[in-house]
Amino acid sequence: MSLERYREKRHFQRTPEPAGRPPRAGADPRGGGRFVVQRHRATRLHYDVRLEIGGVLMSWAVPKGPTLDPGVRRMAVHVEDHPLEYFDFEGTIPRGEYGAGDVIVWDWGRFEPEGTTDPGAAVRRGELKFRLIGEKLAGSWVLVRTRRAGAGGGRDDREDWLLIKHRDDAAVEGWDPEAYPRSVKTGRTNDEVKADAPAVWRSDAPADEARIDLARAEPGPMPDWIEPMKATLADRPFDDPDWLFEVKWDGYRVEAVVRDGRLRLWTRNRQDAATYFPELAAAPRWIAANEAIVDGEVVALDGEGRPRFTLLQERLGGKARGSAGRRHGGGTGTPGGGGAAGGAAGAAEASSREDGRAGSLAYQVFDLLYLDGRSLLAVPLEERKRLLQLVLREDPIVTYAGHVVGDGVAFFEAAGERGLEGMVAKLRASRYEPGRRSEAWLKIKHWAEQEVVVGGWTSRKESSTDLGSLVVGVYEDGRLRHAGGVGSGLDARTRADLLARLRPLETAEGSFEPAPRLPGVRWVTPTLVVRVSFSEWTRDGHLRQPVYRGLEPDRDARLVVRETAVGAATARRTAERTAERERPAEPDGRPTPGGGAGRPAPPPETASTGRAGATADELRALDGLGAGGSWQIGGRTLQLTNLDKVLFPDGDLTKRDLVRYFVSIAPVLLPHLVDRPLNLHRYPNGAGHPGFWQKDIPASAPAWLRRWTETGVADREANTHLVADSVASLAWLANQAAFEFHAWTARLEAPDRPTFALIDIDPGERTTWDETLVLARLFRTALGHLGVRGSPKVTGRHGIQVWIPIVPHYTYAETSAWVESLSRAVGAIEPSLVSWEWERARRGGLARLDYTQNAPNKTLVAAYAVRPGPAAPVSAPIDWAELDDPALRPDRWTILSILPRVAERGDLFAGVLRDPQELPSLE
Repeated sequence: MSLERYREKRHFQRTPEPAGRPPRAGADPRGGGRFVVQRHRATRLHYDVRLEIGGVLMSWAVPKGPTLDPGVRRMAVHVEDHPLEYFDFEGTIPRGEYGAGDVIVWDWGRFEPEGTTDPGAAVRRGELKFRLIGEKLAGSWVLVRTRRAGAGGGRDDREDWLLIKHRDDAAVEGWDPEAYPRSVKTGRTNDEVKADAPAVWRSDAPADEARIDLARAEPGPMPDWIEPMKATLADRPFDDPDWLFEVKWDGYRVEAVVRDGRLRLWTRNRQDAATYFPELAAAPRWIAANEAIVDGEVVALDGEGRPRFTLLQERLGGKARGSAGRRHGGGTGTPGGGGAAGGAAGAAEASSREDGRAGSLAYQVFDLLYLDGRSLLAVPLEERKRLLQLVLREDPIVTYAGHVVGDGVAFFEAAGERGLEGMVAKLRASRYEPGRRSEAWLKIKHWAEQEVVVGGWTSRKESSTDLGSLVVGVYEDGRLRHAGGVGSGLDARTRADLLARLRPLETAEGSFEPAPRLPGVRWVTPTLVVRVSFSEWTRDGHLRQPVYRGLEPDRDARLVVRETAVGAATARRTAERTAERERPAEPDGRPTPGGGAGRPAPPPETASTGRAGATADELRALDGLGAGGSWQIGGRTLQLTNLDKVLFPDGDLTKRDLVRYFVSIAPVLLPHLVDRPLNLHRYPNGAGHPGFWQKDIPASAPAWLRRWTETGVADREANTHLVADSVASLAWLANQAAFEFHAWTARLEAPDRPTFALIDIDPGERTTWDETLVLARLFRTALGHLGVRGSPKVTGRHGIQVWIPIVPHYTYAETSAWVESLSRAVGAIEPSLVSWEWERARRGGLARLDYTQNAPNKTLVAAYAVRPGPAAPVSAPIDWAELDDPALRPDRWTILSILPRVAERGDLFAGVLRDPQELPSLE
């Protein structure tokens, strides 16, 4: 065997790696009886498995590391042989050298071939069985070749293998190598080796401890309760190494607060959960902590270890219909991050520590929010989970809810095969966001579920006094909308319980708007919330084939809205942008490149804080600049000019104020600009002077700005547009006084297919604001009747627009025709307010419902863009109910007042980014 390839790749005067001596002639082919596994953080984290065979270390790179889980197959790439001197190598390979990164001796010990006396020949044949006796790894294994070098595919020098653990006494399901990150040689972690920390061996320290990064933990007293973080519904599973995946449990959300040996249990709405789960209310011997707050979900397991919500209600009887809140979607019960299919298939069995009786209780704990004097809310999720796993003790009911990393699609499929409800995807680097429905947690379901409000009930045909079905609805724009009836899933005991709750709530009139025409309904005050499963939403906004699942007794009925799935890809980008902004900085103040969770860092020339907002330090630096100068924002250097120039005289607002606004609103604004070319309206002399349109990005613009040039343009010169994709690009726009920009309604991947249908209420000179509101309310009614969701916004000048998210398979002509038909129907109701003339001079001062904005060469002002009016008004999203607010004005919000509004209300335009719709026929 040769070491030539090993030596050709290295400069031994620059790298600390050993050059090694050539294998001695006649080396014993049976091997020297040693193995080593090195954890190597290079471009990507991987583990190098090396077996001493024939005088060298035969080596395989295992990206996810060896695992003791026999249900998991690990990919392994056969790499060049290494010299025996590499056996105990630990250190840092310098940047620019092959394999640059830090290396630790993760495990070592004895290696014994099985079924052969010539392991080298077995390797050449493509299958080697062996036994390991190490400090972490043990038992019987096999390496199997799956692809020979030179087999095509553009990777002719690559030889792919599988590393598989056999089922034996050493096997451990769900075993995660990342839970044991210390070197067996020195006791150091990779981080400590990189920092050149001295070698410290602590035999009393758990292996997990070195891995846990608590740099963002905050000292302080423990609160009595932390409002639970909520997951956002997403449309599909995905694979991503920066995300982990947990089983979505079908139970009740419960928070455990431990203090001085005592335990308080809270539901998601801070009701006392101990009343319903007395098994959990005993002294918390299941956690090694004096003070702690743990998040989790209580489930009832069937005979096969699967969670069943119906069993939970049956087990608890009337207590289950009390105040226990639910619906998180927590972790698997499988410790660590093993393979997706194996982890999902065994999740429920591993979670149940009881004897398998139907209805046996389990508390799946998946997050740790506070521990012994420190808040962990800002600590990355993966670190919180590792710490949780460390402090948990074995218990018959309380179980650590683990996860798999990266393999979301396979995990989702395996969960479905097990009959589980779905999964929850969580960004590994994300913080805990109390009370917020965050896109850093995404729930993906195998079947649809929805909370609904009971507004009435009808009796059974057999008995006028017995419950037949529930009349239910959801809130939309502050009004309770009818969503159909629910009769399936109601057994005799459930009907009796519901009737006992409904009869005291009966009222003479219904609460639905508009009122449905339903004979024989007994109306009730809409306070009772239940959960149903269903097949789909109909076009008229009703549930198809709903089935009753259970009560949601501590749910505020007024907060029950139709839950629609966001696009998983868009939600992931939003969550990753937020986590990117919070990533620890390097000594130069820039965020650490890369995700730190399995994704390689971007090249230095493209590294950026991306779509997050400006940091406090960046804003302080902006305030510290004089009239202009060099500013670091989002990893970019930008030359700012004339910062003290007043752009909005009526509000005495300067360019500096404008820059500050755009970099502050960036996390909300940028998702609306993703992959959309911009048309710019610039006002270099301020809002009181004429502006000019600019579609081409100037040649003098920074090279790092993203550009897109039109294709297929025959009648004019193609424009090269700016595509704003980072906080730095928004700062550049502000510096150019290009504050009124319009984004295309189509994305770059399909510029001829709009993603919105646009309704533009353009007032005339004689149109009053009240008349504009009349037209907007008519559109609100029309869209509600059609079951079409649209998001309104005031323009910041005079009018109101409605943006309707649509599936991107319509042409502009089809979209324009649909909006025209709808607009003409609305205009026919108030014909005295509307003109259909093209030219403004011929409209007689009346409003125009401008459907022609649905065209490839036309755009509308983007949400949160600034208009050239007094005090810098903003094109601000509103909700439909605000059309009835007497204080509403088209220029009500400015760059100073919109930020507090967004902080309080969130992005009211977020609906246009998710759940695109088919346009129903208007015939």
